[in-house]
Amino acid sequence: MSEKQERSHKAQKVLERMGQKLNRQMVGSLVACVHCGMCTESCHYVLANPGDPTYAPAYKADRIRKLFKRHFDWTGRVFPWWVKAGSVFTDADLEELKDIVFGKCTNCRRCTMNCPMGVDLATFNRMARGLLVSVGVMPEGVAVVSKDQWETGNQMGVLKEDYVETLEWMAEELEEELGAPAADIIPIDRPDCDVVYSINPREVKYDPRSIADAAKIFHVAGESWTMPSEGWDMTNFGLFSGDDALGGSVSRRLYEKVSELRGKRLVISECGHGYRSTRCEGPNWAQYDVPFEMESSVITMLRYIKDGRIKVDKTRNAQPVTYHDSCNFARSCGMVEEPRELLNLVCTDFREMYPNRAENYCCTGGGGAMSMSEYTPQRLKSGKVKAEQLKATNTEVVITSCHNCVDGLTDVIRHYELGMEVTQLVNLVANAMVIE
Repeated sequence: MSEKQERSHKAQKVLERMGQKLNRQMVGSLVACVHCGMCTESCHYVLANPGDPTYAPAYKADRIRKLFKRHFDWTGRVFPWWVKAGSVFTDADLEELKDIVFGKCTNCRRCTMNCPMGVDLATFNRMARGLLVSVGVMPEGVAVVSKDQWETGNQMGVLKEDYVETLEWMAEELEEELGAPAADIIPIDRPDCDVVYSINPREVKYDPRSIADAAKIFHVAGESWTMPSEGWDMTNFGLFSGDDALGGSVSRRLYEKVSELRGKRLVISECGHGYRSTRCEGPNWAQYDVPFEMESSVITMLRYIKDGRIKVDKTRNAQPVTYHDSCNFARSCGMVEEPRELLNLVCTDFREMYPNRAENYCCTGGGGAMSMSEYTPQRLKSGKVKAEQLKATNTEVVITSCHNCVDGLTDVIRHYELGMEVTQLVNLVANAMVIE
């Protein structure tokens, strides 16, 4: 199309905003690709869709790169035909870009691990998502979840009374076992504690047992801890949508609540993107100088065992298990050895899946993909890679330190009829814990 063609209002806004979002890291990745193809075989979409070049990371990146070259790089302004520069003009162009950046990539960053030039597709793919979101072009699920997190403070729209009621219910169930009053088993809004515990809304809505298991561990360890009644959601859909304003709002809400309670340490329950958003990205989004420590509950539980604050009997978890590394937990935050150290302390038969650690394949539900129902068929088709990986372990239980991965893996296991169970480290630790 000719540059003289009139652009739609949305297309014009996307290009204007792109100029505001470019930084050294993004520009470095946008100009560094040499199209060597090393990234191609690293992508689970490519492996599950042989013969379709539109899934190749370099192809997907070029849909964004052509805009950069045409409007922000001198080579594209002078020789657009030579560097394959291009632009967007219509709302249909934006819809096409939406299907690429949301539907064909989970921002898992595995291609980045295998790029000799260090091109980080996920970084500018997230930027492209944010550009589209800013003009209202996004999958319906992304809009719904983002709206819930803006309006209710958590991405599943859990009301305060339902959240508090769930905590009280879990505490009451533990009264007899722990021999303590419910208010001391799960303290709510208790100031000046050593630990403030934040969770994923999924735990309240679908998996309250994980809250009870964590409470049991904290209680037996004799921890001074509490859970906030508001600002408790450590997940952050801004990471998936590319909306930095949402990311900053959600992060600040949690940081301010911990500060209000005068907590010394924020412990983040098992969630890959929640850990990355809260500990690694949130302070930048929120422009907030965090005055307390932050750590994953995996580190907390490992420390309790090493320090003798809780005792465990690994024979209580004798079933063969394997471990799935969450993309955000392992690849983006380097948390690879600690979960394995903890696993070997609380179970007797741990078997690696291959590849693992930073080279592990995505659960297929990353990047907010679980909320995008229109892309479910291609997401599950790409899950064939993960299904083969799981099946090869010859186990019946897969452990992961991410609630998003619990759902992604469960979908894959159901779709490919693997007959496996998915659980988390907190469940294994609670089961292995000896209560004297």
